[in-house]
Amino acid sequence: MATEEKEQLLDETAGDRPSACRIYGSLIGGDTVLDVDQGALARLLTINPGTPTVARENRQFMLRAARTLAARYGVEQFLDLGCAFPTEDSPNLHEVVRAEQPDARVVYVDVEDEAVAAWRDRLDGAKDVAAVRGAVQDPEGVLGDSRVRAVLDFTRPVALVLTGVFPFVSDADDPWALLGRFRDATCPGSCLVLSHALTSEDWPQGAEEVLRLYREEIQPMYPRPEREVLRFFEGYDLLEPGVVSTPAWRPDEPVAPELVAFKRAVAGVGRRL
Repeated sequence: MATEEKEQLLDETAGDRPSACRIYGSLIGGDTVLDVDQGALARLLTINPGTPTVARENRQFMLRAARTLAARYGVEQFLDLGCAFPTEDSPNLHEVVRAEQPDARVVYVDVEDEAVAAWRDRLDGAKDVAAVRGAVQDPEGVLGDSRVRAVLDFTRPVALVLTGVFPFVSDADDPWALLGRFRDATCPGSCLVLSHALTSEDWPQGAEEVLRLYREEIQPMYPRPEREVLRFFEGYDLLEPGVVSTPAWRPDEPVAPELVAFKRAVAGVGRRL
């Protein structure tokens, strides 16, 4: 990607539009929204009051998956792409994995300056953890960043974490090819932690209105059918229970049957062959 294109991509989130990143941070319990976000957030919650539940399910899946990889598979390196904001009232990824692997190394990457700044403030110089500004649409820029390379050793397994990120990447940008470029930079035994919103027929009430709100006021979303989500795991061996409803991936407590059957979003974890 040319320098000019990269700078334009990194600046796309600037301006006075509501931010999907800040809104997500609010949905999972943070205090991240600005005045410019308030109207869109209020309309989102009016259309679909269950949106915070979906966002929190996504967050909890990520933490369960990271803990599982650290505890059961010995993974010590994580690259969190599209990390959004840190949370203050619950553990973050590096804290969860370091409870299992004290020497774990983590890099957080996001396109939004505010999120990266919040991570750097939260990390406060923590060893072998970094926050870097970058875009998932620019794998070479992220992978070649000296701060990423200073923390992660790609000759050893690295877990790629992409939870709720690719629904904001259009087919025109070929998210499957983007993931392939990240995957190919990792060695066998590396992992993929991924979640993705499904097409609107699988959503709760107000799906089309939610998509219109994001498209017109926030940032376009591209939910996909499950067969297209499965394509992201090409080159990986899916861990049990496969790609399932997000709250149903190795839950810490029993999950209501309707949440297993009703797939608003799906999630899975794979190990590179």
